[in-house]
Amino acid sequence: MDFEKKKVAVTTLGCRSNQYDSTAMEDFVRGAGFEIASFSEEAGAYIINTCTVTHKTDSEGRQLVRKVRRRHPDSVIIVTGCYAQVSPEEVSAIEGVDYVLGNPEKDRVVECIKKGRQTGGAVVEVGDYREGAPLKLRAQNHRGRTRVNLKVQDGCNKNCAFCVIPLARGTSKSLALDDVMAEIKGLVDNGFKEMVLTGIHLGAYGMDFTCGYSILKLLREIEAASFDAHFRISSLDPDEVGPEMIGFLAGAKTICNHLHLPIQSGDDKILRLMNRPYSARGFAETVTRLSKEVVDISIGTDVIVGFPGEGELEFENTYNLLKSLPLSYLHIFPYSKRTKTAAIDMPGHNDPRVIKERSARLHALDAEMRKAFYGRFIGREMTVLVESARDKKTGLLKGRTTNYIPVLIDGGDELKCSEVVVRLTGIIDDNMVGCL
Repeated sequence: MDFEKKKVAVTTLGCRSNQYDSTAMEDFVRGAGFEIASFSEEAGAYIINTCTVTHKTDSEGRQLVRKVRRRHPDSVIIVTGCYAQVSPEEVSAIEGVDYVLGNPEKDRVVECIKKGRQTGGAVVEVGDYREGAPLKLRAQNHRGRTRVNLKVQDGCNKNCAFCVIPLARGTSKSLALDDVMAEIKGLVDNGFKEMVLTGIHLGAYGMDFTCGYSILKLLREIEAASFDAHFRISSLDPDEVGPEMIGFLAGAKTICNHLHLPIQSGDDKILRLMNRPYSARGFAETVTRLSKEVVDISIGTDVIVGFPGEGELEFENTYNLLKSLPLSYLHIFPYSKRTKTAAIDMPGHNDPRVIKERSARLHALDAEMRKAFYGRFIGREMTVLVESARDKKTGLLKGRTTNYIPVLIDGGDELKCSEVVVRLTGIIDDNMVGCL
């Protein structure tokens, strides 16, 4: 089969770091003379960049493989990412897989495409990620994107009881500050107006260096450069946002007034079981101070529902804490058993029906929070970065404010990928409506 004339399709499950890696793999593929196809199109090879944060994401990866093989029996299927890294034997056993590549091997996708189908079983190439690896996978071509992910950190040195990702990504490593600044300059020169600084544990940026760098140091360098763009922080742990960080954010001009702080639980007993290094009270104080000092800030959080040992009391402590705080939204995750984690052997696992009921209560609270936060801005004029694709449901333009409010706008295609000032007039479902 002549792969030089074939198209290659890439799809991504999971986090922004994985999305960045997929963009880099697309660059490798283009550089080798292949054309990138959408995942729904006919292609000579399909690359599935997997996630393993929950059982659900593992299942989604398996379903994608089976769907592709059923529709495209002659195409090459390459499975990479965190599921491939942590469970290579399981992935290689999925019927139809040709290659299983670990995270360190993502730069070898072109080599596998050119080798073609493997009729004797999947070829597994999964290296050891535990000792860390340089951030060698760099994305250059962000075609069709308005908001660009910029991975500046990878790996994690923490040992949260529920999380298998350190096994998938290794120890923390950071992109050199000069390299970060050079990559930003290239993106700004190419017209991108917003970059999302991302990593597996972004708050650990610089800790692997000996020169005293930190995420705050990086943010200060970016702010001092006065780029013609905005920079969004993907996520920081609550204990990484102290008075110095809050003071910086309060005065920053190019750093977006939006912060995601994963609490996971609002009960101190559960936080200790999770091995999370902060208290419910500390989280509350941080959120309250951020809300008071950073103008119009949007603060979101992650919550794991039904962690082992979470009874009614512990859940109510979490619910009541979240309800009392000036949060803008919640991301809710039912606890998922992960092999090779401490939590799987803990007593007190919850019935799935209980987890479902608790999750429903938090989803209702999330809807209340979003509506209340959006309501504060009705009648205000705000700048919106318009995205490259229209809203599928309404056909309207869509975009986000610097504080991450989703906005629908009635306007022409010439406004795509540009910043516009709109007056926010109301709320439709999970979006606000803006008038030019």
